[in-house]
Amino acid sequence: MNRLSPLLLATVAAASGLAALAGCTREVDNPIPRPADLAAPISKLQVADLLSAEVAGGEGNLFAAAEPKRCSGLAQEVDPPFLEAHRPLATDGGHWTTSDGATYVEEMVAVYRFDFDPARALDTVRQAIQTCADTPLTVTTMRGRVHTFAVSPAAPETPQGAIGWSLRAANWNCDNTFVAAHNAAIEITTCGTAGGFDAGALADEALKRIDALANTTA
Repeated sequence: MNRLSPLLLATVAAASGLAALAGCTREVDNPIPRPADLAAPISKLQVADLLSAEVAGGEGNLFAAAEPKRCSGLAQEVDPPFLEAHRPLATDGGHWTTSDGATYVEEMVAVYRFDFDPARALDTVRQAIQTCADTPLTVTTMRGRVHTFAVSPAAPETPQGAIGWSLRAANWNCDNTFVAAHNAAIEITTCGTAGGFDAGALADEALKRIDALANTTA
């Protein structure tokens, strides 16, 4: 019987081992980081900084629901549809009144992922205003009070990056604005018996707050 030399046996064993290892291994691609919740340039920690300095405390008697649903974003302040539609990573809100107590202001703010599209968000609001301009909008507050509003576009002097609209009723009137830039959006509702605050001026200030935060590091 022929016998294999010890050296040949060792070589065969080594080759068999390498073949076995090769059969049990597979190539793994290097994982690519996916910033699924990355908020930039404005971080989630900065969301409260989107509120104006006038905000004095918690929320007021918010508009809790609005009908029809397709127009609800124009009035609803609880889980505001225009902000929620784009899946915010962080939200906040606050309430204040003018010095004469005649106008109530609600601010609602949101921070989004780095790939948030401000133009698309603004277009969503613009389409809702156009679609619902001739539709009575029935709103119920958190305290159960009901208003029926007529919707109309705001004056054309609304700054670029903002959309404005008005809600008119017999005894309560609101002037609203929605602004979006970078990865943030702000919605402001101003209401009173005679109408709201200068929503165009509030929109301009809101855009300046967004720009300022986008150019700073948290």
